[in-house]
Amino acid sequence: MPVIPTLLGGLGLFLLGTWLLTEGLKQATGGALRGILESWTRSRLRGLAAGILITALVGSSSAVTVATVGFVNAGLMSLTQAVWLVFGTNIGTTTTGWLVAIIGIKLDIGAYALPLIGLGMALRLFAGRRTRIAGGGEALAGFGCFFLGVDILARGFGDLAPRIATLGLPDSGVLALLGFLGLGIVLTVLTQSSSAAIAIALTASAGGAIPLELAAAAVIGTNVGTTSTALLATIGATAPARRVAAAHVAFNLLTGLVALLLLRPLVAACLWIAGGEGAAVPTVLAVFHTVFNLLGVLLVWPLAGPLVSWLSRRFGDAEDAASRPRYLDATLLAVPELAAQGLVREVAGQLERASRLAAACLRPADTMPEPAEFQGVLRLGIAVRHFIGQLNAQPLPAEVVRRLPDLLRAVQHAEAMAIDAQRLEMSAPAAARLAALAPWEALRTACLEVLLPIGAARPPEAAEAAEAAYQAVKRALLEATARGAAPVDLLDTGMEHAQALRRIAAAAAKGRRRIRHAARAGRVRSMPVGQPSVAADQ
Repeated sequence: MPVIPTLLGGLGLFLLGTWLLTEGLKQATGGALRGILESWTRSRLRGLAAGILITALVGSSSAVTVATVGFVNAGLMSLTQAVWLVFGTNIGTTTTGWLVAIIGIKLDIGAYALPLIGLGMALRLFAGRRTRIAGGGEALAGFGCFFLGVDILARGFGDLAPRIATLGLPDSGVLALLGFLGLGIVLTVLTQSSSAAIAIALTASAGGAIPLELAAAAVIGTNVGTTSTALLATIGATAPARRVAAAHVAFNLLTGLVALLLLRPLVAACLWIAGGEGAAVPTVLAVFHTVFNLLGVLLVWPLAGPLVSWLSRRFGDAEDAASRPRYLDATLLAVPELAAQGLVREVAGQLERASRLAAACLRPADTMPEPAEFQGVLRLGIAVRHFIGQLNAQPLPAEVVRRLPDLLRAVQHAEAMAIDAQRLEMSAPAAARLAALAPWEALRTACLEVLLPIGAARPPEAAEAAEAAYQAVKRALLEATARGAAPVDLLDTGMEHAQALRRIAAAAAKGRRRIRHAARAGRVRSMPVGQPSVAADQ
């Protein structure tokens, strides 16, 4: 059989197997991977271990990186947690090399691959609605395609080896090393799979087509090339996504540079670890791939803190600018009284920002704010909670303790305003159709008076006026519907719009009241710590 079609077919089967394996394991594990991502990343070591484990299970570092970016964007994971999980994926992806070296090449896996494919697809077809069994079958078929692809690649490179041997590659020096480094990068970019590129390097070396050092250089290239997936995923993405991708690129470039500079001693050490001169070349390369990624983790360990700090100030966007705390800093944690003052100012600013957004949604002449501005208010709430959690890790003075419940409730009120204001656009058409049947303008005016900035002249009973205006709209809508003047199908949507306006006004009033109490609580030293600082919200 011609060599090129054989290699292309083997590569296609390998990629198909990897895809089936990844998708099947996602289904088979259900929510377990999500749980690991959420809870196993609370320290450097745990994040690193989670990245290794999940990537080894799923078989795709790219899939894990994309999921990690999603968690960062949702506020479920900090940049520090995400960075260490992504570093772990680089070690986890070395399992592909071990599978190829130990099972795919040393054993006659081709004889077992076809039964695996048949059994896996039978499970997939007869599983019905049992998604975990179906996912397990898909993963089993993926294993079969994976190893069948490796078997075909090994045969293809075995036929190609005599032709490559005539090129005199061992004597080509630095240029050959750089060429194979570039080849590893190109193969990874073209296939969008470092696993596929590693499989090509290992099977080619097993057939004698590529000398050990040149194959090692190609393996380094696959590590560098895998950053292309992360970079492509960040086109048009959010600031957190770009930061995670930048950390991935920085780690892989550092690791690749060090591995290239120390190539000969590293290859010699890995040859010794694998058992000396008689060791199989693919096994030596699997050891090499693991060792230089572990070396990269050791090198980046002291640099991770400054890297995260630097990245946190880069790739800013509208959402990021709105979500970055202005008055909170880790240095304040050493002086709890100052930290509490910073929290009061930060939460007051969050409330004012939410009030401005809500007011813009209520004024017909104003342009609807961008979704990123609403998300910025919500992400700022996450940052405030994180800071309070850090503050609570130490003994606190009584006046600081008294402030925290009010501040947390004020954050919730700001978030509620942002959520309701963003939803107004959906129910606004219904309210417009009912405009002549209820005093909507009075309700909007009353809400806008509640939302006036802190320094503005606000009517003393603005919140009560907003509640009375809501009740008037509610009565008018019900009466109009009862007498047939308003379509019944519009009543619910119109009421949702009125209720959203009422909630916005109430949240603004309650949030500011909480801020006033929090500001005063720090000055009232005689108040017992357990005494509530404000009456319960209604």
